[in-house]
Amino acid sequence: METTGTTTNTRTLQSELFLEMNEEQESSDTHDIKIVRSTFKFKCQPNKPCPEQLSVDEDGDLVVRRSPLAKGIIIEHINRTLLNMVGMQVWRSALLMGDFILENKDIFTNDQIVLELGSGVGLTGILAAMYCKEVIFTDINNKDILSMIEKNINLNQDLIVSRTTVLPLNFNEPELPDALYDKLKNLQILIAADVIYDNDITKQFVNTLKKIMTISPRKTAYIGMEKRYVFSSVDLEVCAPCYEYFNDLLSQNNNWCEVQLLDCNFSQYFQYNKTKELVIFKLTANNSM
Repeated sequence: METTGTTTNTRTLQSELFLEMNEEQESSDTHDIKIVRSTFKFKCQPNKPCPEQLSVDEDGDLVVRRSPLAKGIIIEHINRTLLNMVGMQVWRSALLMGDFILENKDIFTNDQIVLELGSGVGLTGILAAMYCKEVIFTDINNKDILSMIEKNINLNQDLIVSRTTVLPLNFNEPELPDALYDKLKNLQILIAADVIYDNDITKQFVNTLKKIMTISPRKTAYIGMEKRYVFSSVDLEVCAPCYEYFNDLLSQNNNWCEVQLLDCNFSQYFQYNKTKELVIFKLTANNSM
């Protein structure tokens, strides 16, 4: 994460992912705040082999040659933002969650309704919308964010098979919006990526998760994030405070969910630097409480 500016009010941040994708640009280009479009390419396997891909070996056994199919998701986003608008950028965990969805199409099936929390510009939700029955995109009630999600859904209609809904959701509100509450009964899967970066928002996010996941049974959440390490002048050691705070909150609230840190050593479909600091939490609701 690159930062510029000298005060809290003027400091801007830029996703490492944007820098990776634009390494050849002049540095001044990446410092100007602007709306850009990026294509996030990924590879996928065909569901069924084409006839020309079939052959037999010397023993007469069938050999299937599957060449990866190249596709891309077009996303309109901002290249650099203030801290309170980082959802309008694309971060690495969104692509990690994209890999997870592509690897687990047996979870994200055409009978599933998926809720994405903190959708940002909608990349991860669009991946889910390639396979599921319905995807509900949510983010704070900010017209710029919600309209950008709508625009990105429209830009990728050739990939999307789901019904899509975009709804406002502020983690700080005491009650869930009626429009969202009405959809929760048949919902089983929640996803979120890159929402863990501020302690106040993280606490509100966990409270919102608990409200949604305990309304009705059989809900599972997949939360992608990146451990961001800093040096603590208090403890004189390197730590990942946002990750640790989220983990602590889940430990304090484990009566309502079971927490599992998933093995992220699955196939990589998107082009990005998949570091060991990228993680996915699986939360399974405990509805016996």
